Amino acid sequence: MYRHRGRTVGTFIIGAIVVTAVICAGFGRLGSSTMPTTHVKALLGTAQTSQQSTPGHDLAINPTTEECKKGWEAAVKSTKEQFAQPCAQMQAAK
Repeated sequence: MYRHRGRTVGTFIIGAIVVTAVICAGFGRLGSSTMPTTHVKALLGTAQTSQQSTPGHDLAINPTTEECKKGWEAAVKSTKEQFAQPCAQMQAAK
C-alpha cells in the first residue's frame, strides 16, 4: 500500500521529539543529582574535619550512664578530662 509522504514525515518528527524529550529529561535528572550546586561546593570547601575522623586518631565513644557512675579507669582510651565532659553533660541534661 502507498502511504502519504507527509504522514510518514510527521510520524518521524513526532518520534524524534519524544526521543529528544526523554533523553533531555534523563540528563536533566542525572546532572542535577550528581553535580553539586555552587553553595554546596562553598560549604564543602569551608567545612572543618573532625580530629576524631582523621586517620591515625582513635574514635572517642561517649561513656554510658553506668560507666559514668563507675568513674574513669586507666584502661579506657580517653583521658580523665575527655571522660568527664560527656558525663557532666549527661548530668546537666537530667
